[in-house]
This record gives sequence, structure tokens and C-alpha cells, in this order.
Amino acid sequence: MKRLALTATVMLLGAGVALASSGGQTQPITGGVLGSGQLTYGTASVTLSQARGGLMEWAKFPPGTTSGWHFHRTLVVVVVPSGTLTLYDTKDARCQPRRYSADQGFIDPPNHVHVARNEGTRTVSIYATYLGVPAASRANPTSLDAAVKSPGNCPARIR
Repeated sequence: MKRLALTATVMLLGAGVALASSGGQTQPITGGVLGSGQLTYGTASVTLSQARGGLMEWAKFPPGTTSGWHFHRTLVVVVVPSGTLTLYDTKDARCQPRRYSADQGFIDPPNHVHVARNEGTRTVSIYATYLGVPAASRANPTSLDAAVKSPGNCPARIR
């Protein structure tokens, strides 16, 4: 499998930001915004620029942490460089977990309700690239995510 490599001219806009908090978590999910850079896969590459609607964030999920149920207002491409991230999807009638390990990733369509969790014993690192970010949201990317209540088809223990 070709590696998805991230080479970036990074401008750290907000390190150490708590991205999610849920009852029982001892450490917060931390992360920040990477302003501009280049996403490369094999011979293909995409240059990201906040001015053009591309926004990249990084996050670290300590063991036992969860993003909480949420959706993104734009398409998001997620890469997992280390650890194993578990994703629960409301479109799955049985709400079965999907696990993404190092060097794997997924595409999250806009308005797709899901929860990301670290159910392992090692910290999970991710890079999330938001595409098609409206001009009004580029300065404050937190408006791109919206928390929602736990869906009825998934057990209450999954949050």
C-alpha cells in the first residue's frame, strides 16, 4: 500500500486546543490547525490553502478518549499516522465499529453523523483535511463541526 505522506509548510494556529470533552475522560483530545501545506499520495499531490477553502488540522486522542457524536459541515479526509482510531457510523444499522490503523484513512462526507474513539492503549494521531471550507469559516474552523445527541441505532455506551 502506498503511504499517504504529509509534507507541509505549516503555520500552527492553535496548538494544545481541547477538541472534545466527554464524561470520564482523564485527558482531553488536543490538536491545532495547520494553515497551508501539501498532501501527497504516490505521484499525486494537492496544495492546501486556507484562502482557497482547504484547512488541515491535527489531533491526538489519548487512550479512552472520544470525539463525541458529531458531524462536519464540509467533506473531511482523515489520515491516521499512528495508533488505531475506531469509528462508529449512524448509517450502519447495527452500529458496528470500523478501525483505522497507522497508514490508513477514510473520507467523511458532509453532514455525516459519527463518533471517533481511541479504544486502544496507545495515543492515536490524526490529520484531518477539510475541503470546500466557506470563506466565513476559514478564520474560525470550530464552526465546521457540530455536536449531536447519540443516535437511536447505537448503544448508549458509545459516545
